[in-house]
Amino acid sequence: MVLQCSVEGLTPKTQPAVEKLLRSVPEIESLTAYSKRQAEGAPPEMSNVCGVQAHFVGMAREASDIPKISKELAKSPVPVNLVRIPYNFWTGKADVQVVLTVAGSPIFEVENVEARIATEKDREVIVEKILQLVDVDKIYYEDSAFATKVLTSYCPDGLCSFTPGPVDQEAIYVKTDSPGAVETLKKALDHTPGVDYVFPVW
Repeated sequence: MVLQCSVEGLTPKTQPAVEKLLRSVPEIESLTAYSKRQAEGAPPEMSNVCGVQAHFVGMAREASDIPKISKELAKSPVPVNLVRIPYNFWTGKADVQVVLTVAGSPIFEVENVEARIATEKDREVIVEKILQLVDVDKIYYEDSAFATKVLTSYCPDGLCSFTPGPVDQEAIYVKTDSPGAVETLKKALDHTPGVDYVFPVW
């Protein structure tokens, strides 16, 4: 997926001309235009990338086509930026993410006497709790090295809204078909030593 953002912000006058160009690019498989008013109600991740301005959201035919699309945008009648929106590596592979506590975790900034950097024993206890509470298809452990590799894969061409770099994060990912698994694990793992947060995987 790619997101085209105007450097100065598209206007009702310039947006149609940019849209015409984008729709002529064969590597863009689908395209949706958003006005500034529509952008005001857009998901936070969109606003963080483009700000509250008119923009286009498109799907590239192939991920490898994105650099080609970027070159075509140089022909735009107004300056336009292209930003890659990565597809979550874990989508489809897991349903729940249990973020483990590492040095510098935000949990140390709040008053929590049970907070500590997750140890191997903590991970074993956490996994045991997970297995007891939900039906598990698969459990994955992601260390910092693999998290860094995943983040780097999101931005192979530099066309993204972040600068890939080392990721100081460890997590346990759970694939489960248990209804309400996220809420179940949130309640059970809250204040568990070694656990920062529990999130759904989108």
